[in-house]
Amino acid sequence: MGQVDYGTNCLACWGGLIFTNKEGFCEQIRLCERAMYSVAFSVLRNESDSAEVLSEAIYRAYKNLDSLKSESAFKPWILRIVHNTAVEQIRKNAGVISMEEISDPALYGTEERLTTILTLKDAVNSLKQPYRTAVILFYYENLSVLKIAQITETTPAAVKKRLSRARNMLKELLKEDFNNE
Repeated sequence: MGQVDYGTNCLACWGGLIFTNKEGFCEQIRLCERAMYSVAFSVLRNESDSAEVLSEAIYRAYKNLDSLKSESAFKPWILRIVHNTAVEQIRKNAGVISMEEISDPALYGTEERLTTILTLKDAVNSLKQPYRTAVILFYYENLSVLKIAQITETTPAAVKKRLSRARNMLKELLKEDFNNE
């Protein structure tokens, strides 16, 4: 099994992995950055805690890079680490989580569109775990049911059931807001 060579910052190849240096690892992190933040924020609902979790998750991923089986599995692997680190953070903080608001509403176009986006965002954020995470990964991060199952360490059937239940919950939550449309 490969080892990290701290003297040259080169990583040995594991099963054909292309990560030959820390820049390759960093590039993969950059490509997954938005999805990583979405996972952390979906669990924690706090920007500063999410940023802290991302730092810890990236450290853990780099430290345990030898457990990654193939380069194509990098995204689900790193998202699972982020998810587990976020859940660990919740357990440490005894469930006290605050939610931060959108920073620049002007980015969303018309007032009506902004209202729709905020209403949907509030509805998704009101879902309990694990439904909220499943919805965010599936609809906002466009991950497959199989990849979500890998990240959350469940079965694809469980992910499908969570998505179905979440859609029903959202339908009930949003019924009043969108019954005229």
